[in-house]
Formats: sequence, structure tokens, C-alpha cells
Amino acid sequence: MPRELYGLAEIAETLGLTRQAVTVWRKRRSWDMPEPDVELASGPVWHSDTIEPWLQTQRSRLNSGGDDTSAWVADAKRAARRLLRLLVLQLEEPARPNLIRQALQDIEDLHRHLAHSTDDRRARLLALLEPAARLSAPEDQDELTRVLIRTLPDLADTLAAVQTTDERTTQ
Repeated sequence: MPRELYGLAEIAETLGLTRQAVTVWRKRRSWDMPEPDVELASGPVWHSDTIEPWLQTQRSRLNSGGDDTSAWVADAKRAARRLLRLLVLQLEEPARPNLIRQALQDIEDLHRHLAHSTDDRRARLLALLEPAARLSAPEDQDELTRVLIRTLPDLADTLAAVQTTDERTTQ
């Protein structure tokens, strides 16, 4: 399900960057970032038709340069954030079903995005996301929590690999 609106957090998530990085781009007017369609007290908001063409360009720019490693790192961090966010929402009291549904949709969207890749490392991410992506409309919330908890060891291994990769590329 495509987004209709984007804030700084959604742009950062889409690009696999930090919110702070996107904020700096906006303040510096770098990378030809379009002006927001509206400014709210909570921050700038872009309509999808305004920001998505720019996002496509930035994704290409960030993923070009022949370095598929940085794209994998971004995808791995995105997968980790989405799984952990869903787990936190599952454990919250009182439950917030709308946020849980959105978090499940985000996982399903990322899973669908990664499914088009033939990279072995992305296949590992797909396997990590698969159990939660299958439960897009879980009847049993306890089962969803159990599934998410079972992914934690693999998620920790993936994040350790990401950290090692990050350290190698910054040296």
C-alpha cells in the first residue's frame, strides 16, 4: 500500500537514512529536495506525487557507485527497525491495533521490495521478515509476539554483520 503523505521520518525510512540526515538535507536545500507541500506544527509534509519522484532519484544516487554493500546495510537496518517497532507495539499496553496494522503493512511492503532481489544477503533479510509478513492480519496477537521474539537471535546476527560491514567500509 503506497503512502499518500511523507514526513521526515517516512523519507528517512524510505531511503534507509537517519531522520537527522534528511533534516540536514532539507535545511541546506541540498540534493534538490522539493519544498514540502505543507508545514504543520509537527513538521513538513509532502504528498506522494511531490516526493516519490525525488525519492526514486535519491535511491538511485545512493545505490549507484557500484557499492551494493551500502544498499544492503540500509535494507538490513530498515528491516531491523521495522521488526523491532512491531515488537514494541505488540508489547505496549494498551494495544494500538491501527499502529500494529501499519507496522505489519510496512514489513510486508519491505518484504515485497526485497523479494525482487537475487542477492544472498537480501535473501537472509527476506527469511527474517517472512514470518511477520505472513501474519499481515493475525487473529492471534500472542502468536505474532512469539513469532517476533523467535526472530530476535537472527536479527541480532544480522545487525552484527551490518556493524562489521559498516566498520570495514569506514576504515
